[in-house]
Amino acid sequence: MGNIIIPLAVIAGLVAVIVGGGLFIGHKIKRFSRSAFGTDNLMEGYNAQKRKLAETPRSVQSMTGIYMPSILRDFPDFDIDLYRNKAKNVVRGWLNAIATGSTATLPEEVTETLKNHALEIIETLQANGQKQYYKEPVVHACEIGRYIKTGSEVIIRFNVSVGVYAYLEDENGKLLNGDRDNKLQTLFEVDLLYVQDADVMGVYEEGLGLSCPNCGAPIRNLGQKFCEYCGTGVIEVNTRVWKFNAVREQTKRRTAF
Repeated sequence: MGNIIIPLAVIAGLVAVIVGGGLFIGHKIKRFSRSAFGTDNLMEGYNAQKRKLAETPRSVQSMTGIYMPSILRDFPDFDIDLYRNKAKNVVRGWLNAIATGSTATLPEEVTETLKNHALEIIETLQANGQKQYYKEPVVHACEIGRYIKTGSEVIIRFNVSVGVYAYLEDENGKLLNGDRDNKLQTLFEVDLLYVQDADVMGVYEEGLGLSCPNCGAPIRNLGQKFCEYCGTGVIEVNTRVWKFNAVREQTKRRTAF
């Protein structure tokens, strides 16, 4: 009997320690859950937080007010509201193109470069037997993030905040990436490109080389219609129209493309 009683006592002691430790850990978990999520149930609080984040738009750092004076000096007729809406439509068209496998949903104001990028993604998905879904996209905000000028081109980069059900499936419908039940709140960079015509541009440091036909003064603004010295009408330096040239999702999540 003595040989049996000792192990039972040891086991009882271990059980007591485990139960006590479990109660202690459980108490700690409840305290943490209550502090973090306002509920004793950790999983319930986590899921509630997940749903909240799925419905909270990503914030957009706006540099519109900073860059617009420079943009309007170069392009006096630039309509920020018009192109802000166009940038939103480009993102919607981009998501639809990837989801439907057709670039027909892209707006007319996009370059062949952007179309070809979309086609590459579509072809990669098809080659891998995968289907990317973008359902119920909602564009929350769109602001200018950067204004970039080089000797040959000008880029206005928009930051676009989007909420969308985004997930990837294989050919059998198995979920590979994303979430069918919760929206993804993400950001897209959309580049609006203006390429200056090299045939009429000189070596002027801003990429401009035109002069007033009347007084010979340099035309320093990209969208200038009149000479700032004598008032003579000049041919616009804007020899090409604005085109959207790139769409990039700013995310750390793992995707197939």
